Amino acid sequence: MFGKGKISITVAKTRFTPGDTISGGITLTLKKPVKANEASISLICEQTVTRPGNIVNGKRMSSTTDHNRVYDFKQKLDGEKEYGQQQSYQFELTVPADALNMSPQIPGMGSGAGELLNVLQTASAIFNVGSVQSTKWYLQAKLDIPGGFDVTEKTDISIA
Repeated sequence: MFGKGKISITVAKTRFTPGDTISGGITLTLKKPVKANEASISLICEQTVTRPGNIVNGKRMSSTTDHNRVYDFKQKLDGEKEYGQQQSYQFELTVPADALNMSPQIPGMGSGAGELLNVLQTASAIFNVGSVQSTKWYLQAKLDIPGGFDVTEKTDISIA
């Protein structure tokens, strides 16, 4: 156990469909009590788009990869306090009904911004043949420690 401790996520299953409820728990094991801002669990979706580089003088330049967080829902499990060496929390999160059609969230922009970004990405893919896109869903448990390294853990899940 490195750092201040560890946090683990427990879920009964890892395959879900849109609208399903993800039920589980997190267990926090610390080396010693620590003051923290909050304990939370998040449901996150990230899209990765890799585009091959342009061809210059007959040679392909290096590819570019963009990582876009398209969904991030955080559920606070406990607030600011001194956390003991062993604590457990239960959680329930709902998979969004439109989980299979997620578009990137742009801070400060309305829902139309995601639609515009989808159009631009589609146009980019048309003109840059060979683009590869992948979508990854995961749960992230976190103990937010001010002025120090947070205690975090990720668990991959599948939504189809």
